[in-house]
Amino acid sequence: MAKKKLFDKLPACYAGKILRIDLTTKTTSIIPTEKYANDYIGGRAMANRLYWDECNGKGVEALSAENTLIYLTGPMSGTGLPYSGRAVMTGISAKNIPEQYTHSSCGGYFGTVLKWAGYDGFVLTGKADELTYIVIDDDKISFESAAELRGCLVQATQEKLFDKYGRKSSSLVIGPAGENCCRHASIVTHADSAFAKPGFGAVWGYKNLKAIVARGTGTIAPADVEAVMRIHDWEDNPPKGVPETGDYMNTIDFLEFSGPAEPYRQVFNSCNPACNHRCMITRCGLTNPLDPKGDKVSMVGKCLDEQICIMRADNFFAFGAYIDFPRQNKPGNYKWMFPQVADPEDPLLDVYLQQYDGNLLNMWGPDFNFGTMINWCCNEYGLDKWDIGFWLFTWIYQCQEEGLFDDGKVDFGRPIDFEDPQWAKYILDCMVYRQGPMGDLLAEGVGRMIRALGKEKYGDTLRHGIFTRDGEERLTPVSWEASWGEPSHWQGRGFQGCEKNIWASMNLVNMIGARDEAGGGHSHDSYENYLTYKDDPCHSPLLVDATIQNNRRSEMKDTLVLCEYKDPDPGRPNLEVEFIKAAMGVDMTKEEINRIADRGKLLERAIVMRDHGRTRDMEVAEVYPWMTYEDPWGQTVTWDEWNDFVDLYYQAYNWDLETGWPTREAWEAADLEDVADFFEKEGKIPVANPNYVRKPNPFGR
Repeated sequence: MAKKKLFDKLPACYAGKILRIDLTTKTTSIIPTEKYANDYIGGRAMANRLYWDECNGKGVEALSAENTLIYLTGPMSGTGLPYSGRAVMTGISAKNIPEQYTHSSCGGYFGTVLKWAGYDGFVLTGKADELTYIVIDDDKISFESAAELRGCLVQATQEKLFDKYGRKSSSLVIGPAGENCCRHASIVTHADSAFAKPGFGAVWGYKNLKAIVARGTGTIAPADVEAVMRIHDWEDNPPKGVPETGDYMNTIDFLEFSGPAEPYRQVFNSCNPACNHRCMITRCGLTNPLDPKGDKVSMVGKCLDEQICIMRADNFFAFGAYIDFPRQNKPGNYKWMFPQVADPEDPLLDVYLQQYDGNLLNMWGPDFNFGTMINWCCNEYGLDKWDIGFWLFTWIYQCQEEGLFDDGKVDFGRPIDFEDPQWAKYILDCMVYRQGPMGDLLAEGVGRMIRALGKEKYGDTLRHGIFTRDGEERLTPVSWEASWGEPSHWQGRGFQGCEKNIWASMNLVNMIGARDEAGGGHSHDSYENYLTYKDDPCHSPLLVDATIQNNRRSEMKDTLVLCEYKDPDPGRPNLEVEFIKAAMGVDMTKEEINRIADRGKLLERAIVMRDHGRTRDMEVAEVYPWMTYEDPWGQTVTWDEWNDFVDLYYQAYNWDLETGWPTREAWEAADLEDVADFFEKEGKIPVANPNYVRKPNPFGR
């Protein structure tokens, strides 16, 4: 198939320039967006191509001047389309194990304001000689001393920049966690929107970059304003005869918690311009956990804020969230994720609404004050809430329950107390400010801390005391580490249990990635397909196809750039087609969109092969052990079962079974002949081995 040229002239939905910033020399230059937009559109796919062209990360450490971070918006940003204010960042992760190239996404207003200033993104290199912030004010770029911002918390940093550059400016900032190179540090913008998972905040801290401020007077225009409004109307007001039954979010009743002592008001708001979906929860009139005698504050967050307050039980797995039913269109909020009745006469309605309870975790809470302290500190210090709430504290709790700290070799400097919010703050202070007997280890992140202490004891010891709802004990390692230095997330055991077809699919996605991919992609499939593989998912080409569709949806979501909470929508498969036509004025088929998605995903594959030596053996060894522990329903995988599944996956992508490397045909099918030529010279274009024999199981499980 000949490569289709999307446009002859760059559409008005682009700003037209990508800013290259060198912190070492304090200089900038311009990359024309048009150089990449036709083949990669924007966002993650374009960032992958830029990184392939501009960088070679082989041997480059995350905390180094050589680590290049790329920030890109997409063609939807600033157009007024719903949930289109997001952006992506790519580079070598400071947190993942081993350090590898990966990606993150973020909401907020910064991307839109940056486009108003005339830039679709920036490429960040080098290291400043002092703590610095950058001001992008239309075509004026300046490097300013951030001495007065040193040590400032996230909100204080943003407010000081607002005071100096006006309320129409927007900023990306790090808190003290980033300044001190804590590997769980995030880069934060509007409210609770953050680049969190890969520890890019630590990279900024190493580079002496405290913030980037944008202010612009330009405009961004969609190709078809009326089409934008029609999409808004559909998203806000589902067609008559399709009733909504409500939002299944926020099911925890705060009245059960031990606090707050005073009433507060809860408001739902969106995180970016033009979004008509209210998923950000603002709790107004709260006591500031860091300054109880000070002014009342408002805390912004999402569902995980509430779950951090209570770790008594795993949250439920909703069947209709992942399996699509032909008579259930699921309009409205979280329509791909939470069941909402579209056809109450559907004979499969009871099946659709099934919920599967996860394990009883038997940890802390319910305690609003304890959870709020963790959430507030993460917001203000600039920390990844997921890793702190669902990994650091669960690890401490489980190690304590198993008596692993009884010998006194691990001393936090203060008795563990899961009923004391001030103890939670103390632990995070130790991490962020590298203080106390464990401060430097905590700052290295949970995965590296476990390895430094001794993984056999402090990671692999099995936790007792977790049970199914039927009273059967489920043993898992205290680390809850699943793959690439990340805690388990929709991977069957640990936090957020789910059926085997879901966790098998998610582990495939994570296996070829370099991070927890569940924040931006989820496996969806039809009920008819589910019935064919529910009893043996690892031998189903249909489940492999659903997994590949998940890869494509996630890649395009981060390429356009749109929000996972509303897009992709399995009940509305042409959503991207509609958005591209409205924003860019371009007619694309679903097949053409998938082709660009595959091209972007393959470029990520190329980068981890070139820079990090990725192979099949590395990938399988990374994900397999976690799946040998029983999920809530007693399901596991065997070595041969999992490798059979990987074989199907690689074959579907036209990758070599022995090495996991794409064939020349696979590269060329995605119009990446130059990448194929590179790997030809490197000796990494595989030749089929008819004598290939699968390696025996090295894990003994």
